[in-house]
Amino acid sequence: MSTSFDPAALARKYAEERRKRVENGDRSSHDDPVAILPDLDKDPWAGAPIDRAATIEEVDALTTGCGMAGILAATYLVKAGVSNIRMIDSAGDFGGTWYWNRYPGVRCDVEAYLYLPLLEEVRTIPTERYAAGHEILAHMQAIARHFGLYEKALLQTKILFATWDAPSARWHVRTNRGDLIKARFLLGTSGFLHKPKLPNIPGLADFKGRMFHPSRWDFTFTGGTSKGDLTGLKGKRVGLIGTGATGIQILPHLAEHAAAAYLFQRTPAPVSVRNNRPTDTDWFNHLKPGWQTERLDNFEAVISGAPVEKDLIDDCWTHAAKQLSGVASSVKPEDGASLGEALQLYDYALMQSLRDHIDRTVPEAQTAERLKPWYNLFCKRPLYADDYLEAFNHPNVHLIDTEGRGVERVTKNGVIVNGEHYALDCLIVASGFQVGAYDALTKTFPITGRNGLPLSESWSHDIHSLHGLWVHGYPNFQIVGTVIHAALSLNYTWFASEQARHAATIIATCVNEHVASIEITKEAEDRWGALIDQKRQDRTAFNAACTPSFYNNEGDASKPGLPDRCYGGGPFEYAALTRAWRSGGFRQDCTITRLKD
Repeated sequence: MSTSFDPAALARKYAEERRKRVENGDRSSHDDPVAILPDLDKDPWAGAPIDRAATIEEVDALTTGCGMAGILAATYLVKAGVSNIRMIDSAGDFGGTWYWNRYPGVRCDVEAYLYLPLLEEVRTIPTERYAAGHEILAHMQAIARHFGLYEKALLQTKILFATWDAPSARWHVRTNRGDLIKARFLLGTSGFLHKPKLPNIPGLADFKGRMFHPSRWDFTFTGGTSKGDLTGLKGKRVGLIGTGATGIQILPHLAEHAAAAYLFQRTPAPVSVRNNRPTDTDWFNHLKPGWQTERLDNFEAVISGAPVEKDLIDDCWTHAAKQLSGVASSVKPEDGASLGEALQLYDYALMQSLRDHIDRTVPEAQTAERLKPWYNLFCKRPLYADDYLEAFNHPNVHLIDTEGRGVERVTKNGVIVNGEHYALDCLIVASGFQVGAYDALTKTFPITGRNGLPLSESWSHDIHSLHGLWVHGYPNFQIVGTVIHAALSLNYTWFASEQARHAATIIATCVNEHVASIEITKEAEDRWGALIDQKRQDRTAFNAACTPSFYNNEGDASKPGLPDRCYGGGPFEYAALTRAWRSGGFRQDCTITRLKD
């Protein structure tokens, strides 16, 4: 790791780069993305609409999606003996974010042996350590087939509203296909990355070339598949907005085929080497039963700083976590050492190593300098790639740095940056998604609880919950796949699986004990809110020094960022609390009515 840096100079540089972003305001999200890109409201992968009659039925449980959270919730319900379930999704198949995102290069940044759930039961062998999107999608659909979920799903179907009906103790769920599903339990599984967003750039609606969001990639224009081979871009000038995980995966494919590829950069990405490789099938086939749970827990332990005998994962994530733990354990307050100062010096060294890597990879000095990130590592989610930086060595790839301002304006045939017009045939807006299951639940369709109050209104001033999963005023309703008020993990699969098991256990218990309704008390919510405050790690100074991102409310230090709204005791402590609660503690925190009452 590099040690050739001046801490005081870096602090000044970080502050100056942040100032550029903050002074130009937050243009990260347009109020009405569909008005700009109507394709965001369409499904390019579904084919002909499914022709079916309206479904009128009663079920024990209903999931509000067929992505990973919905699949895991339904799977664990089936495992718990609750098979009378219904799943609803607007998509044409299972897969969630991996159904919608089929852009060239799409891939997960957590190794497949962790991220792909239920590998042992479904018997999928990932072909690579970091699986490509088409392989993840295929595995999601394999889970659905393995556990008989297809027969339980209403696909190409949008939920219009879900309303609690107190007399029947059922959630009444209406859809755009005329369905009425009366569900004993409602599971909010609408996803963590559910709603695409667009940047609020003047003139975005004026562009007359081909413009799309990566979650609705137009292969009729570009040619190729998610694996690449974009032959339709031959002779085309293509602009790409976005330097997050999506943008860095797309650019190498544009470099291979477009006549000119322009990356319009507002903030450089923190990119390290991925070191992807094929799966050693002999190693995989000799893993002992229970290996995936062991591997999942090992990753969480290393990342959260818990002691382990061996790092089973041995990747960039765990390397950084172990080094951080080493720095923290080496600080001795009696010597006058400051943990904050030690961690900051470590972060400076780590980020300097990333910048040195850019110098080694991109020979053109001006381009290399513009690609360098000047902020602390976890101001943004770190990124990994084996071909992103290398793409800038192609003569047809042009880095257009906006000095933190972003694109000034979009015209009918291009964009204006730094006062210069760039003519384009195609504009790809890789601006990501609204982050968080709460947005997905409250902005997709109304969920109206016991007192006729929509969840969006109940949460209009502040989020209130128990464990991030249960909400007072909304009986028989649990969220699956959220981190706010819950555990924060780098691996979505870990916490979504924990929450799915949690829901399935509670629901199975209620079904077996003939419970009509279960609702957490306001006192339980208040205690959890107080514990969230007590456990919250004070990141105010860190957030205030960070470049804007969804981690710190796009630079608005007056509001808590995403990590600040999560349970600060770590994933294992959170899991222990929820497991103890569902094993018996829930009875004292809930108002329970039984069918015989």
